[in-house]
This record gives sequence, C-alpha cells and structure tokens, in this order.
Amino acid sequence: MELKTAGYRLHNISPLFLFIEAIKKSVIPLLFGIVGTSGEKQDFIIIAIAVLASVITIVQFWFYHYWLEEDRLVVKEGILFKSLRQVPYERIQNLNIEKNILHRLFNVATLQVESASGAKPEAVIRVISDQQVAYIQRVIKERAKGSVEKGEQTQDATVDKPIGPDDALPLYQMSNQDVTTFGFISHRALLPIGIVASVLSQNDYYRNKFFNVVEKFVGQLQIERWAITEWLLYGLGFTLLTLITIWLSSILLAFLKLYQFNLSRQGNNLLAQMGLLTKITANIPIKRIQLLKIKHSPLHRYFKKVSVKMETAGGVTEKSGITMSWIAPLISRPDAQNLVTSIQPEVDWSSIKWKRLEARAWKRVFKRVSFFIFLPMTPLVYFYHAWGLLLLTLIPLAFIYAKAYVKKAGYAINDEIIAYRHGVIFHTISVVKVAKIQNISYLQTPFDRRNGMARITVDTAGSNPVYQDINIHYLDVEKVHDLMSRLSTQVSVSKFVW
Repeated sequence: MELKTAGYRLHNISPLFLFIEAIKKSVIPLLFGIVGTSGEKQDFIIIAIAVLASVITIVQFWFYHYWLEEDRLVVKEGILFKSLRQVPYERIQNLNIEKNILHRLFNVATLQVESASGAKPEAVIRVISDQQVAYIQRVIKERAKGSVEKGEQTQDATVDKPIGPDDALPLYQMSNQDVTTFGFISHRALLPIGIVASVLSQNDYYRNKFFNVVEKFVGQLQIERWAITEWLLYGLGFTLLTLITIWLSSILLAFLKLYQFNLSRQGNNLLAQMGLLTKITANIPIKRIQLLKIKHSPLHRYFKKVSVKMETAGGVTEKSGITMSWIAPLISRPDAQNLVTSIQPEVDWSSIKWKRLEARAWKRVFKRVSFFIFLPMTPLVYFYHAWGLLLLTLIPLAFIYAKAYVKKAGYAINDEIIAYRHGVIFHTISVVKVAKIQNISYLQTPFDRRNGMARITVDTAGSNPVYQDINIHYLDVEKVHDLMSRLSTQVSVSKFVW
C-alpha cells in the first residue's frame, strides 16, 4: 500500500506523555535500583533509566504517523524495527479513551483502537487533541457503515464535536457507597502492598526504620522475652493494622479506577465511563461481547451483591492497553439479571435450567483435595514429628468441600447459550452465546478414563489463553459426547458475528 501523504502526527505535547509512559514501565527496575543500592550506584541507575526513557520518547514521537484511509486506519511507527499496521474500519471492536489530569490540562487524550486480532490493541495513539479524537470516532463510525462518500474526509478536525452520552440510555451507575464497598470486598491492594513490603524488608535501612517507628508506639521490642499473651496481643494488633491498611488502600484504588462508573447504551453499543484522576471512556459494540460472568464471594453475599464482567473479542489485558471488562462492578442479584437482559434481550434467561454434575463426582474432588493435604504432610512429619499429623484434621473439611462443590456446580444449555457455574467459597457463573463459540474441546485424563468421565471446554474469540471459563468437569463420557454433538450442530447452523 503506497501512502501518498505524510499522515497525521501526534500532538506537540505528546513527548511529555511518552516520557511519562516510558518511566512508568521502568518503575519496577527503578524501585529495585533505589532500594537495593545506595550512593553513586543509585544515582547512576536513576539517570540511566531517565536517559533511556528520553530516547524512547524521541523515537516514538518523530516516527509515529497514522492515516485515515477510505476503508482503513493505517499506523506507522519505529525507526530500526518499523511497523506498518492496517486496520479495516469494520474490524475495529472498541475505541477506548484515556484522560488523566495532565490530559485534561492540555485538552488531549490517549486513544486505543482494538480489534479481535489478539491480546494487544491494534494501536495506542498517545496523544492527540480532543477534537482529533472526535474526528477519528466519527470517521470510523461512518465509514464502517459505508456512509461516507469519497473525498468527504477532511483534515479540519475543529468542526467536529465529541460524541457524548446525551442520546444514551442509562443502564447502571455506581454510587460512592458502592465504590467503597467494592474496594472493601476486592482487597485489590493486597498484592501491591505485599510486593512493596517484601522488597523493603530485604533492605536493612528500611527494615530498621520500620522497627524504629514501631518502637516509638509500643516501646523497645524484646521478642525473646515475650510471653504467650504478648505474642497474642501484638500479633492481633499487627493483623488488625495490616487489614485496615489493605482495606483503606483497596478502597482508594477502587475510587481511582471506578469513581462515577456509569454504563449506558447507544444503539447497539455500550458506553462506559469511569475514573477519578484518569477518566476512561470505552465504547463496546454489544455484538462483540463473547462471554458474561457473574461472580460473588462471601463478602459479596454479606452485602447481597454480585459483580458482572464481560469478555470481548481480542482479549486486551491491563498489561497491554486500556481495558473495559466491567458490566457492573457491584450490583444486587435481581438488578444484575435485569441489566443482563437489557443488554442481550434476545437471550431468554428465564429458560436456563441447570443440570448437576455426576453424583459420584464428589469422590474425585475429595481425592484431589486430600492429595494436596497429604503432599506436604510427609516433610512436616519428618521435621516436626507429631505436629505434622495435625494436617489430618483438614480431612473432614475436604469431605465437606467436595460435597459442597458438586452440589453448587452445574451446567445449562439451550438453543441460545451454554452456561457453567462452579465454586464453593468464590462462586462464578459464566454464560456464552452459542453463536459466539469458536472451538469445542473434549478432554479426558487418565483419572477421567478410570471413572468413565470426561470434560468439555468451550472457547470464544475473547477466551483467556490459560483458563477457560466454560470448562465442565466430571461428566459421564456419554453426556459429554451428547453435549459436543448438540453444540456442534447448533454452532454449524448459527451465524457467527464478530
């Protein structure tokens, strides 16, 4: 394809954002450099990372161009390793917009273009003016429908207005109380706090600083003289302080990401908006939704709420771009069913009839859980003698878990969907429309063959490459064959729509 014009360039302020993005990707090595070294080495690592980020910034800015052709978006970037990507308008799945405080200050935004081609966005245009974002939205929307005549395209983007939610039908809005509750339930800060704590604990300077702060409140710690009551008191206090820190941090993270979350419908598209410091706007064609997932944990059940997520074709992850996976982060169960029905009214959710797994499946689950109990018991008995036998007290719990797992698990299939529910403590219901199925697999392990069982898995364009949500275990071989035959017939006569 010969490109006759220079194309569009990024905004003049773009190098600043590219530099910040390059620094963000270097946070982990920068953190290890600061924590693990001192003096001149520390300064050298910081300067080296800053210089590298600056070089990356210059390369990205000067060699990034994009074109809006008659039928496709074309993106060219790179200097040593050049990349030229062509994305037909009709293949574009989602257009996501990111605007943080700095974006709003300069009236610019980052635009992400997704298709169904893989786990990375087709293009992340960082950054362009708000007017240009609106112009690209309009061109893609109109030309995907074939409604723009030749020669209509113009580079005068100032005449276009941003596409807003004025004509949208509100579906769901998250209150501040819901955001707070979601943060409390999710414990999203547990992992980052654990990583930071483990890194800092490896550094003598920061470890001594921590103990000095603790001793200011509780006095000098003489652990070797502690009685059992002191161990219990301090242990309980430390546990409580840790939980409060995790809860407050998780609530803060929830507000940063989900503040003023609202979902609306514009024709055949879903429009989602959210964020406190960084505003995310995502436009998702409803026909691109591959899977719906309803999840709830013990804390969800305590608050009488569930979380509803979706997977779209392409499977872009948080590591590779802006993601939009939420339908409703926190919603009551009746409202969740009404919401899902309003999004996919062609699916008769009331006709879903759940079928249980085989009654004898609890034995398989019990053996599997027992194996992970006995596995560590041998070394524990060797090192700690009779204390290691305490793991045997978990056997009754394994029996209860196995019974509960089989009781709660189930599957459903009709002319429109296949669904799977599983989990005891953390429960998940996954639903896939038959017309979205791309692959049906039959799997049988040696243990399955011994018990006359098998499993069936269903893949879609948005499936997790490691974990399949529709992965029905512990069914008789005959039932699995019947399911495969029925699904294959239904898929063959269904019209697949991207």
